[in-house]
Amino acid sequence: MLHSRGRAVLFALVYLLSVGPTKADSGWYYIGFLGVMTENRWHETLTPGQLKLADSNLAGLGLGWDRQIGTSRFSYGFELQTVGHFGRQDHFEVNLPLILRYTPDHPVPKQLQSLAIGLGLSHATKIPRVELDRKGASQRNLVYWMAEIEFALREVESNLYFRLHHRSDGYGFYDVSSGSTGLVVGWRTSF
Repeated sequence: MLHSRGRAVLFALVYLLSVGPTKADSGWYYIGFLGVMTENRWHETLTPGQLKLADSNLAGLGLGWDRQIGTSRFSYGFELQTVGHFGRQDHFEVNLPLILRYTPDHPVPKQLQSLAIGLGLSHATKIPRVELDRKGASQRNLVYWMAEIEFALREVESNLYFRLHHRSDGYGFYDVSSGSTGLVVGWRTSF
């Protein structure tokens, strides 16, 4: 029998495969994602042997817009995300990052759609428990940044992405020294 996380991942994959075609020229898109929080600093999440999960999950929806920069392979835009946390945390989060995206001309592997980074603001409805546990202090408003790799799905026009979802004090931008990192898998569909 599948555990709750397994059922959630299975549901997400089935949904991803059923999403309809995109209209890539519009610039507007919507996203959905599921993830797990870690007890690591962001760069430690890239080393599997150091990864420590925090028994806290997140799910989110968002609306985004992007525009190509001239004839280059780069585009810029923004996302408005609403995120629900469950497990050890039980709050909501709103993030508004500005995003710079690179779309390779001849990607390797062929399914690679884009690479993106984003930076903006994050507001939590409660001080996040994972941040308190890690650093002893935090606050509701912090810097939000994300790093993403996106892949085209073969049978549908939606894209699958993997993302680092990070709240941070911004290297001293906020007085409190705190932050948290989530590992996220999601889908993006243009409309």
